[in-house]
Amino acid sequence: MTTTTSRTVTSFAETDFIRSLRNYGLRWQARLEGRGPDRALPWVIAIVLFVIFEGLALARFRSLELGSGLAAWMQGIWLVSEDQEPFVTLTGRNLFEGQLSLIMWPIAKVSTLVPSGPFLLTLQAVALSIAVVPLWRIARSVLDHGVESALVLAAAYGLQPQLHNLNLSEFHPESLSVPAFLWAYLFSQDKHWIRYGLMVAFALSTRSDLGLVVIGLGGLLAIEGRGRAGRITAGIGAVWAAVALLVFNADLAGGEFGFEDAFATYGDGPVAILWGMLTNPIQVLTDFFAEENFTKLLLLFAPWLFLPVMRPRFQLPLVLFGAFSFLAAIPQGEFLNAQQDVAALAFIPIASAFALRSVGRPSVQRVFVSLRLLGGVLVASTAFFLFSSGSSFYNEPWDWGVRTTNDVDVISAANSVQPEDSVTAITRALPLLAERTTLIEFPQGLDVYRPADVAFRSNVIIIDEADESWTATGRFTFDDVVLASGFVVEERFGSISVYRLDTEE
Repeated sequence: MTTTTSRTVTSFAETDFIRSLRNYGLRWQARLEGRGPDRALPWVIAIVLFVIFEGLALARFRSLELGSGLAAWMQGIWLVSEDQEPFVTLTGRNLFEGQLSLIMWPIAKVSTLVPSGPFLLTLQAVALSIAVVPLWRIARSVLDHGVESALVLAAAYGLQPQLHNLNLSEFHPESLSVPAFLWAYLFSQDKHWIRYGLMVAFALSTRSDLGLVVIGLGGLLAIEGRGRAGRITAGIGAVWAAVALLVFNADLAGGEFGFEDAFATYGDGPVAILWGMLTNPIQVLTDFFAEENFTKLLLLFAPWLFLPVMRPRFQLPLVLFGAFSFLAAIPQGEFLNAQQDVAALAFIPIASAFALRSVGRPSVQRVFVSLRLLGGVLVASTAFFLFSSGSSFYNEPWDWGVRTTNDVDVISAANSVQPEDSVTAITRALPLLAERTTLIEFPQGLDVYRPADVAFRSNVIIIDEADESWTATGRFTFDDVVLASGFVVEERFGSISVYRLDTEE
């Protein structure tokens, strides 16, 4: 009898505790549902994300973990700001060739006021963090989600592995298109067509082949009953993609198609490539379903519990752009080419918001989603962030930004170079030396170095004598070439050596 009474008392106590927690949660939910918190919360979340993204990116910049990818854009915008031809020696092509990122021209003009490297990283961090604001508005104003659903959507967006990988992968102008696409869709729902057009135009200015995404966006609008706007959008996307890729880029590339190397297995020109794809479907399917592409799909959809699959129309903006990205022979790199996922980073969260609404419970004003489902999304997003994100706690990001003695030596070597010098330098030194006409990445790890190599066309060479990638023959031939070419060691900073061409001989 005593045992039964004790269990009953305990049960009542647990019930009261759970009830009090539920009531406490409901009170807070009611407070957050107000107009003031609804306006402020997305901006607060955006600021938190910005602090995280900016801190991580600048930490990598400070510890010299960023290399030629960032330095190439830094050199390009410096040339534009100096009113010189923007021929980037690090890539061997014009700044606007390939991606035709027209947005880089105004960025270059502004960059004269601030250090260009941190400025580019800050722009990227702002774009990736502020995108949570239109996502929140879509969830709350368009879909009538409760505040708890909007918070989970915002958290899941901020935990996307490829979002963090994009933030860490140096700088990519197309990252600026993520908030633009989200705002464009929001404005389309509110029928603010001028604002919508401005956002689409901004997105297209970041990268020419995003016209393929805009074609899909037009199809999405058409399916939603906005036929005229959809047709105009798709037409603009198709015209821009064709003109930018086949005319402007070809002109900048000296009449050649700028993406031949990426699609070399299918042909040697745009027509030949398309014909090769049509006549070799087995090769297309093999390339599309390659293991690295499947991994990419998993990283994009699984953190959302595959909810976007429930709303397949939102995959339309991803189809053309994603298909060509999957078929292109592009090295995956450290962060799985996260810049190729900008469309997915924008439209998969929208699809998830619509999917959650379809399984939610409508009330008088809001749609409320099961807390268990929201918890599942949060757990899945956290798990994939921890295991697949470059910013994962397992990578100890709190230790980033610490400079080693070798880092200090690299900085000292870079500071010893004059602004007018043409320089060949190791990868870690490139962002420190980007503001000059001629900058070449030293090809570390070659078995043989020859006098005709482009690395020896500069009048200054900076190398790391202790780099583990040196081979015996590589080191021997390098020493032989610098001696024969008239280079002498000007200064040494630890294992970092600065060679200068002796012009007095």
